[in-house]
Amino acid sequence: MEANKFNVGINVTLKDGRFYFDILANDDLDTKMIRSILAGAVALSIRGEKTPKLQAKALTEVINYLESEFINTDSFTDVHTKDD
Repeated sequence: MEANKFNVGINVTLKDGRFYFDILANDDLDTKMIRSILAGAVALSIRGEKTPKLQAKALTEVINYLESEFINTDSFTDVHTKDD
């Protein structure tokens, strides 16, 4: 079976204490696939921690960060996707 290779990258700008993300990906990738690839990369970075205790700490930090972003009504007010 032939392997498919995809490229997903992130440019991040820090301005006034806030992060501004620009996600770059192949034109043939939809938002769901991009999200799956990024989630896989986050999972890999968590599994890369040396001990289960450190993995649990990293996972908790990621979950807390995501919760804080979705609770904050100012987060992602300027989101634009190629699907718009």
